[in-house]
Amino acid sequence: MDPIKLPPAAEDVRKEIKGIIPETSTSSHQAAEIEPKIRKDGNKTYLGDWLANKISFLKKEMHIGDAIGDGWGWHLVYFSNSTELQNDRKQGFLVPLSEEITLTPGGVLQEGFYMNITTEPVVSSGATAIFIVPRN
Repeated sequence: MDPIKLPPAAEDVRKEIKGIIPETSTSSHQAAEIEPKIRKDGNKTYLGDWLANKISFLKKEMHIGDAIGDGWGWHLVYFSNSTELQNDRKQGFLVPLSEEITLTPGGVLQEGFYMNITTEPVVSSGATAIFIVPRN
């Protein structure tokens, strides 16, 4: 699980998304385009059409779209607790919105990079990331 540098256009989209998520934004304004939901585990997930469009473009610019096709979805999560990443199919791509996140096992994943995830690592508390996964 080695980090892969995001292509420049994908990094631009990642920064745009990062700018509207309260846990990663430098602005105190919460965008109306996103819908936060608190999960049972205490972590927060974000939804919305604006995010869906941006993440679709992000996948395209990461050049993983041809490899994964349209049958893949995404989760944008703020991990308020250290949490095992649910990855039943043992495949996915993790894109950090935080400056860095720690994966155990896996090490540190810094912003500007993404990682192909084939296990169920524990994600550090305080991390915010997009997890691109096969739809069930």
